[in-house]
Amino acid sequence: MKTSINYVKAAVLMLIFITLMCTIVAKVKAQTYNLAVGTNVSTYLFQNSDGVNIDFLKRGSGSHFQLGTEFQLLDTTSAGYSTSSKKAIFFSQRQGLAKLLTRIKLDANVETNQINAVGDQQNIAFSYQTNFIGLSGGLGIQSPSYKNWSVILQGRFAAQKLIQGNQALGNSYLDLTKDDQFAKLQFFVGYNAQLQKKLNNQLFACLSFQQMQTLHSISTGAPSLNFQNTTISFGLKILK
Repeated sequence: MKTSINYVKAAVLMLIFITLMCTIVAKVKAQTYNLAVGTNVSTYLFQNSDGVNIDFLKRGSGSHFQLGTEFQLLDTTSAGYSTSSKKAIFFSQRQGLAKLLTRIKLDANVETNQINAVGDQQNIAFSYQTNFIGLSGGLGIQSPSYKNWSVILQGRFAAQKLIQGNQALGNSYLDLTKDDQFAKLQFFVGYNAQLQKKLNNQLFACLSFQQMQTLHSISTGAPSLNFQNTTISFGLKILK
């Protein structure tokens, strides 16, 4: 199957984003450690070899688990930020830029996702049950705090790999790890909106809404499958 322009763009953006994260992370220290659990509502966007979108696949739900860390591009409260340092002097003369950078957040996570679907055709029921594991990252901006509440908006990238999956068809089961449409590395792009509440000086609670989708190719004469995930999760952030 030929790789589509969109898929190439997604892969290139993922590589650029990972490079950017590595560069930034090498220069900044983690601000918080994050833990989130939630639910995925997944849609399989399947197109057959005739180019027809299949509509007998229905949305399924599954679990979402995420563990990671969050970084702040500029942390003026850290012990390493001395008022006499070159960095402090530079940003004291550019307070608008300093204020903006303190609101830009970068995170890196390990996560697991169940991406499931159900359906029926000619009165034969079937279902897809899968477990993916991978890495994800986000870059976004946080609003000013109001009564300890704030909002974070992010663009997100993820790379996921299937570790277990089955298709139940009637009384038989098919191993999806042997199906290339599922087994290959899945690249996701999307966005996240997060509502955050400061509980005390060390602990934050957050509620997140996330939309992610793969960008696989659509080639003439070949079937294609994309995954679309809507995730609602609840999490905690512990200030380092």
